[in-house]
Amino acid sequence: MKKFLSMVMAAAMVVSLVPATAFAASDDVKATAKVVDSKNYTQDEIEKDNVISGPELQLTFTTADYTAADFTADIDLTLDNAYFVAGTSLKANDMYVKVDGSVYVGQEAAAQNGIRTITFANAGLGSTDVVLKVPSVAGQDDVDEITVTLEGKLDRGAVLAIGLDTVMDKVSKGKTATISVDSDDIRITNGDDLVYASVESKGIKASVKDTVDIATEEVATLKEIKVEPAVGSNFAALITDEQVAKAELKLKLPSGYEFTAKTNVQVNGTDVDFTNDDDEIVIKVSKLNRNEDVWKITGLEVEATSAKAGATGLVKISLTGSDTVSVEAIKVVDYNVVMSVDEDEDVPVIYSGVNVDNKGITDDSDHESLEVTIEETFAGAWNNSKDFTLSVPEGVYIVDVVDPSFDNDGQETALDEAKWFAEAYNEGDYVDLTFKRRSWAETTPDKGQDPAELTFTLVLVADPNFEGDVVLKLTGDAVEEQEVTIAKFVKPFVVEAQQNDMQIDYRNTEIPTSVVIKEAEAGLWEKGTEFRLALDKISFDDEGTIKVDDKSGLEVKDDEVKTTSKGVDNDVLYFTVDSRSDDEPAVVTISGMQLYMQRSLPAGAYDLDVYSPTMLGVEKDENGQNGTGYLGEKVLGMDLDKEVDCIADINDDFYSETAKAGFVNIVTAGREDTESFTTKVVVPVGESYLISGENKVTIDVPAYINANGYTMLPLRAVAVALGINSNNVLWDQSTRTATIMYGSKIINMTLGQKVVYVNGAMIPATAAVEITNDRMFLGLRDLGNALGVTDITWDGATRTATLNGNK
Repeated sequence: MKKFLSMVMAAAMVVSLVPATAFAASDDVKATAKVVDSKNYTQDEIEKDNVISGPELQLTFTTADYTAADFTADIDLTLDNAYFVAGTSLKANDMYVKVDGSVYVGQEAAAQNGIRTITFANAGLGSTDVVLKVPSVAGQDDVDEITVTLEGKLDRGAVLAIGLDTVMDKVSKGKTATISVDSDDIRITNGDDLVYASVESKGIKASVKDTVDIATEEVATLKEIKVEPAVGSNFAALITDEQVAKAELKLKLPSGYEFTAKTNVQVNGTDVDFTNDDDEIVIKVSKLNRNEDVWKITGLEVEATSAKAGATGLVKISLTGSDTVSVEAIKVVDYNVVMSVDEDEDVPVIYSGVNVDNKGITDDSDHESLEVTIEETFAGAWNNSKDFTLSVPEGVYIVDVVDPSFDNDGQETALDEAKWFAEAYNEGDYVDLTFKRRSWAETTPDKGQDPAELTFTLVLVADPNFEGDVVLKLTGDAVEEQEVTIAKFVKPFVVEAQQNDMQIDYRNTEIPTSVVIKEAEAGLWEKGTEFRLALDKISFDDEGTIKVDDKSGLEVKDDEVKTTSKGVDNDVLYFTVDSRSDDEPAVVTISGMQLYMQRSLPAGAYDLDVYSPTMLGVEKDENGQNGTGYLGEKVLGMDLDKEVDCIADINDDFYSETAKAGFVNIVTAGREDTESFTTKVVVPVGESYLISGENKVTIDVPAYINANGYTMLPLRAVAVALGINSNNVLWDQSTRTATIMYGSKIINMTLGQKVVYVNGAMIPATAAVEITNDRMFLGLRDLGNALGVTDITWDGATRTATLNGNK
């Protein structure tokens, strides 16, 4: 039959789609077979007459690539564990063709030569008839295979259906009746061994809406448990009148759980009598309605007496005369607070160095993170006697919070979430969010309250130099430290520059290398966007030249780079976009830059800053009004013009613009004594300070004596205390190498090595270079030798090292 139906549908679809003059191969006719309304019987039910009634085989035609008006297809229908019976199988009134929602019922003509003809009038394409020719099985026994013939055309999507009123051979428990469909004329999908009837034992099945979370020694009410007959229309098919007096429905808990004394069982909303034996509820079936097709059981209150976190609870359900079934209804959880985001959502990508209004770029992102959820695993888990803090990485800043919602049954008064977040921002020193203790109410598990849930979305900006994932961290004494990724920042432009070793000169000192600024994507920089190049403590003396690539289409105003001192400490270079790029990202190269270098400049490294005041939102608008600033007009709803100074400071100058550290490295100082130090530095071991001259300087990692007995001094702290500019102490993470540039000296030292290089010359060290708490340490004598400090003393009684400078 399956084969037959596939043939019919495929033929019909082919006819419907191509001209009547065309002819197509059989492979172009395709149909998918399936069984609908398959039947499940108990052994008692099927043994009455072994007759299967109601299932239906359907062929859905998925192509209509045949068009011959006389299209004919033979379809083989093969039954397994069943057979066709005259008067029972393949009745005309159990067949139909469905096309575009219209149903065509077959009309049977008188059989001729053992062939029954069933016509579906106007069912084919173009209002043509579709005909099935079915062999008669009258007078034949146990016919399990026949071939039917389809004639005519059907449209794409048409369904040919045929009833499967047949008789099963074997009807013991577990037996099934199947049909297979095959054809040489139609390509049939899913045509093998389609089950349309099965025999099952009498029994029940059970399900639960959802598991309920519970903590050890806590109480929870189970979700609704549904019990239904596995087969049959109602429970009367399972429990006879003779059995009902002794029949029982039982619900048993696993070890570690008990039903509480407050349990009040309801079935389908009605209270019922029951007995409670701690871990088992017993209900007399005589108290239930056997004519119902489902029993919905509620009111089951459970305590996890000894079950441990992570355990699941299977409730075993049994009915007299039926097999026992189980449902997972309970899950034991820790008292935890869990932070999460929807893992199916894409992490939003935001441009760094751009204010919340996306000034200067064409991107229209809203700077919003993924929605964050913080929730209790169990009511009462969130202890409000402790602070908790939400932190973003250094260089990322929280501007606003969107749709904060704290769903907390324990909240006695309505919580103003926006104000709560604003207060948390104040407590967090305007970067982190620190929510103070007692600022929200706890949930109470014994009142049946649901776990608290906090949801929110953050609006973010990031330093021009920040790039990568934004990892939100949850910390606090009452919560486990957790992290989730909520956004990702990418740079709107990338700067390529090289270090330039230069000698002091007064005017027109030319930088030998170029600076290249590359646009992140075509068309990103808006017309009117300004870019600036600045050096710390050094002014640009001449503009140099600017060149834009030939492919992007971007144009620069006046085709030049200019100098300005407006709004900055030193003269800087700037250029302005006059026309956006289109085909490819722009590449801007600035060459021939010249410096005005005061002869009093100390030797050392000077960083190059490259930034866009337009993107940062700090330049004036077309009306001469100040920009809204990097953070915008408000932070978490606070007016920046009226808030404390800290907010204003953050908004004015809190971001890092450095594009190339040590871009200019002055290797000869103008007025610097490159061979001697005059400052006396005293370093007490184990103390968080040192003495530089007359000044006490706090250090974050104290000096110490290592396992080999060497006194180890913090490199940067001591170098700066002696008088070396902090910018001249450099760290290369990739090679784990520190570099000190002072006067004519370049001193290098690498983690783990017992050697120091001074201007390339190797000097053996007594102790290997070490890193402690992210700070580099060098042995006392080794550091003095490297810097040229010859007067070094050690006081064992006070455990103090003194570098006296040079006389």
